[in-house]
Amino acid sequence: MVFLSFLPFRKLLFISSFCMFSLVLEAVPVYRIAVDPGHGGVAKDPKTQHGDKYDSVTQTYLETYKQGTEHGNITERKVVLELAKEVHRILKLTETEAGWKEFEGYLKLFSKKSDFTRVVLESKLTRESSFDDDPSSDDPNAAYRLYDFPDPKTGVRRKGRLSKINEQKPWLVLSLHLNPASKGQTGGMGAVLTPGYKTFSQIKKISEKKKSPNTFVKGPWSEWLVFQSGWSKLENAMADTWIYLHGYWSKKNGKDTDSLKFEGYRQNMVSWRYADDSNWEKQIGKPGPYATNHSDFSETGKFWEREKGKKEEWRREGGREGFGGDNHYVTKELMRFVQYGLPIQLKEKDSPYPELGPIQKPYISTYSLPTYTNALCAFIEIGYVNRSRDIKYLTQNKKETAISLAVGIYSLFVGLDVKKKSELPYHPKGKKVNWERYENYFDEVL
Repeated sequence: MVFLSFLPFRKLLFISSFCMFSLVLEAVPVYRIAVDPGHGGVAKDPKTQHGDKYDSVTQTYLETYKQGTEHGNITERKVVLELAKEVHRILKLTETEAGWKEFEGYLKLFSKKSDFTRVVLESKLTRESSFDDDPSSDDPNAAYRLYDFPDPKTGVRRKGRLSKINEQKPWLVLSLHLNPASKGQTGGMGAVLTPGYKTFSQIKKISEKKKSPNTFVKGPWSEWLVFQSGWSKLENAMADTWIYLHGYWSKKNGKDTDSLKFEGYRQNMVSWRYADDSNWEKQIGKPGPYATNHSDFSETGKFWEREKGKKEEWRREGGREGFGGDNHYVTKELMRFVQYGLPIQLKEKDSPYPELGPIQKPYISTYSLPTYTNALCAFIEIGYVNRSRDIKYLTQNKKETAISLAVGIYSLFVGLDVKKKSELPYHPKGKKVNWERYENYFDEVL
């Protein structure tokens, strides 16, 4: 059988199969996936174990490393790494004919059909270790930083995980994380979302008193992450918006710049086509995209042209889930596959349907990964580190969880006719993403 794609942007893999008398040539669509286990580094000594953001203007790191959450001897970096490795292993089954037969068996657990479109899900891990594996290193965070940074010995710019992801030019990024649960929090999982320029523009106008706060409070993005205690969700959203725009926090009123709180020009900390030309640092303080106050700021340059574009709107606004664009859809769909897939697999082992923590409301902020990549981003807080029920399924049932994610990824590219299970609280939609409208966008990131 020959599988052909008529989309001009789709890469084709040619697999040769030698038999005694003939050569069979198959053309199979290949989809690139980056599997990103979050964090990996350490933040115990801020003097030597620097964080993600290196500012080339001040030639300093702007923060300490965010090493992730932990509870007792359970750490986010280890749990998500082991799960990511298992997802990666299962996706790689699609690269061989023998592996595809095994992968088809997993698809049959979920679908009422038995004939599946042959594809290759080309997977790469963004990390295969944690700082624990080499704690003596002079720079234990070098392999785990999100943004580019200078080599401490040579000064040469090294690529962070965002640049390495963009180098791969993936169609989809699966980023796995854990959360800490507060008192009364039942566990479960949730999407991590960054809105598009359309929403940030509205919040900017609210901060400038040009728009009513009701456009935020009554809108779908109102459940903003509260990272400054004592501030309302709107006040946090206004500060986060100005971090997105010119790198500086706003003060609580949203109207004034807090010049002492700077997060950097993040679009220029990544090796990609949307970074500004090399003389951009000379423009700092002048009216335009590097103004240090609100009134002189304007969104001009390659990055802002991208942000205002239709494809970024599709990625981050509107969409099947009501808001959050295709990023929200791919994230929530994969969570639905886990919520559906774990029970059906565990029941087949003569176990009753397990009770899983629910899908929570999304977490919303100016998160780096969904913003500074062109790929669709399934950024999942897949469990809570201090809820034993979550940790059990992420560790003891790691393979079943990984199968559910891998089958969900297949469905996002091809679609899947999922068996109806009315007794389960979540049911995947099984609808493929409208990849065609993105054309060459995933390749154009470099």
